Amino acid sequence: MLASFVLSVAMLQSCDFETSDNGDLDGFWHMESVDTLSTGGTLDLSQQRVFWAFSVKLMRLSDQNGQRADLYMRFKHEGDLLNVYEPYSNQGHEQETDGVYGGDIPLEDASLLAPYGIDGLQDQFTVERLNGSRMILKSEKLRLKFKKF
Repeated sequence: MLASFVLSVAMLQSCDFETSDNGDLDGFWHMESVDTLSTGGTLDLSQQRVFWAFSVKLMRLSDQNGQRADLYMRFKHEGDLLNVYEPYSNQGHEQETDGVYGGDIPLEDASLLAPYGIDGLQDQFTVERLNGSRMILKSEKLRLKFKKF
């Protein structure tokens, strides 16, 4: 019994856990609306299932309605700025099928990011509001409103 405990502790000490200091940003965010700043128009997404999810240094963009591709991006959150960059298309596990390897593939078509409110392969947002339940991000063209899920 003691030997099992000692072995378990030794195994845990050899593991490196990556922790996050993202605060309220971490988690699963439901995109509720997109405001176009130049026209004042609003697109209501409250009945759609479009999400941004943040964990450690990676964000996932997903459409639970299945209308859009699932994507991943790196992000950096400092103060009131959120930078998103290096988008990848989610292609599943890295296994070979007919000489082609799967895995996440760098995204080259920025138009695939537009339905998620991202304008380009990299974009910057001002964080107008961020707490445990609400987030509002503003880019040059859009204001995105989210509710934590």
